Amino acid sequence: MSRRPGRRHRSLVALSVSLARHPEISAFARQLAQGWARGGRIGRVVASFTFVSHLVDVPPAPTGEDGVSWLLDTLGPARGPAVLLAAVLLALGERAQVESTREMSFVRVELDAEDLPQLPPHAELLHANGRTYLPLDPRQHRQPLGVLPAHVRAALSLRVSARQQPYWRSQRSGAPAA
Repeated sequence: MSRRPGRRHRSLVALSVSLARHPEISAFARQLAQGWARGGRIGRVVASFTFVSHLVDVPPAPTGEDGVSWLLDTLGPARGPAVLLAAVLLALGERAQVESTREMSFVRVELDAEDLPQLPPHAELLHANGRTYLPLDPRQHRQPLGVLPAHVRAALSLRVSARQQPYWRSQRSGAPAA
């Protein structure tokens, strides 16, 4: 699945939406989030992120017969986990989308002002078009919530909008949102 750098990978977005609409995935996502209901919206995001990041660290089934193994095999380790996480979050009704750079794909979840105090202090928020997003990199379970690799943050900061303004700005979650 190749694409031109700097553009959303429409096929990844469409795939995550299709998966989210699948009845088994939406039922599973609701069941997963049910135990985290007391954590509110951020608790559901954390539960989904934790589950998917641990799932992709487990060695795939030798036969590759399950859907997760097939998805990760088809999309690869740089893109598959993001599509899977976006599908789970979309099934829960979150405003999530797969975003891609040349190196990897990650999920961005749109946040509201009341979500900010619930975030961990190390989370590095992204701002674009007056909105605040939490970036999620589910490729391995050791990746902290809301932190992207430095080279990916640098690539995002170089993107410009149609008005030649920076498309993404990074900000630590402790500061007020834009």
